[in-house]
Amino acid sequence: MNERKIVDRYLYKGLGFPVFLIDVPMIKIHGTWTPDINYNQFQKGILIALAMRPFPFTGDQLHFIRTYFEMKLQSFAAQFGVTHAAVIKWENQREKIAKIQPTTEACVRLFILEKLKVSNEEFRKVFRSMDLGKIADIQKRREKETKSDRLEGIFKERGRPQIHIAV
Repeated sequence: MNERKIVDRYLYKGLGFPVFLIDVPMIKIHGTWTPDINYNQFQKGILIALAMRPFPFTGDQLHFIRTYFEMKLQSFAAQFGVTHAAVIKWENQREKIAKIQPTTEACVRLFILEKLKVSNEEFRKVFRSMDLGKIADIQKRREKETKSDRLEGIFKERGRPQIHIAV
């Protein structure tokens, strides 16, 4: 019989970006503790959280979105009216904010919700809460910080964005 426990905080890194879990059930399998969760539901929850969060996507998050929906670069790009080279540039930003137009980002968010078939009420809630101006401001601010850091020769580790989800 496998051992079980509840962990107050757990940093999950299996999606390509960190996800901070709270009160997560754990199970010990072959001597290794792992979250005892439904990973399909977990990934859908992460996608909904990404669509609803008030911050721009990172390259790693966009990569997760594209691969979750099993889309090749070309088909993902065509879905949003950009080139596959643009998608590569976004994803190459890795943990940094992707250089994606706020209106395109809004389309990606709505695409997630439509593909997951969320209720009309949830869809409208996200659409109404989208603040493209705020997303654009955050992108500009981060871009300036990056240029500033480079010019001054400051190399410091930046905290990676986390999505906080209570399981």
